[in-house]
Amino acid sequence: MKSKKFSPIEFRREVMLSRILKRDSSGHFAEAAIPLEFRSDPLTGRSCRIVPFTLERIIRPDLAALEKRSRELTCPFCPPLVEQITPHFPPDLIPEGTIRRGKAVAFPNAGPYDVYGVVVVISDRHFIPLSDFDLETVHNALLAAQSYLKSVLKADPEAKYNFMAWNYMPPSGGSLVHPHLQSNAGYRPTTYQKQILEASEKYFREKGTNYWSDLLEQERRTGERYIGNIGNTHWLTSFAPRGRLSDTLVIFPGKASITELTEDDLRDFSAGLLKVFSYLDELNLVSFNMSTYSGFDKDQFWAHARITPRGLLLYSPIETSDQFYYQIFQDENICILPPEVACERLKKWF
Repeated sequence: MKSKKFSPIEFRREVMLSRILKRDSSGHFAEAAIPLEFRSDPLTGRSCRIVPFTLERIIRPDLAALEKRSRELTCPFCPPLVEQITPHFPPDLIPEGTIRRGKAVAFPNAGPYDVYGVVVVISDRHFIPLSDFDLETVHNALLAAQSYLKSVLKADPEAKYNFMAWNYMPPSGGSLVHPHLQSNAGYRPTTYQKQILEASEKYFREKGTNYWSDLLEQERRTGERYIGNIGNTHWLTSFAPRGRLSDTLVIFPGKASITELTEDDLRDFSAGLLKVFSYLDELNLVSFNMSTYSGFDKDQFWAHARITPRGLLLYSPIETSDQFYYQIFQDENICILPPEVACERLKKWF
């Protein structure tokens, strides 16, 4: 198939108004129209609703109290327990039993979510605030996670569906305060993995171009959501976010899989993550989810990653999650921080 250089992408959105009667300062009712924006992901068609809201609802948890409470419990990731009680890999997979990069140590997940699963303890420090992460610490953790995935592919090429993921702090679903990330690999893609792989293949068949290349080119041209690049990593916000506070999307041009990234690529990825951490810290956010996505053919698919903030909202007597029935039961995201606004806030850190 003859490939075109670029195919324009359609970003579909529709603004509708919700009418209410709202009390004015004198207590009388006056009509008000609240704008709602409906967007569709240009690759998958997945819908998202943009409902701008004040960021003043974001609260910073008392991290000192959280750290103190967490230290009162036994932490299996702190020395010396991390050496004494964590499992080891079978010798035919990882002869050394564990993977070590700097202070990062990787071992099998005792409660795996797939045939192959690893936990990477990022540091020997029990608690690292977002503002305290450094390049070497993050880079070593990603190298350890990638090293595991490479070993799995070498030992079992059929376990080709893989990703690296990071739940940081309790609001993200992280079970321990001690910083750690995970890698998983197996024979079946996740639902979303399958969706984007099939949609990317279909896009290539119909247009003769790589969707991720077209997306990057178009976003760079318009600048609405393109943040910048660090080496061969390109950073932008997602047009139709999957998170309530917008997503940061990282594209790795010319690489089909996260296992193909060089050490320099992972270092650039780590440097960008530190900048995102600074942005989150500025917004009083202390938590995030991150996941990478891999394919098999660089003509059709480019490896990429998503980072979405996680936070707690104000006006509640108890800590209130940012996930609710729309995401959980309707499978539709409500985003309260427009991607274009998030992009402008992120740009100053790049």
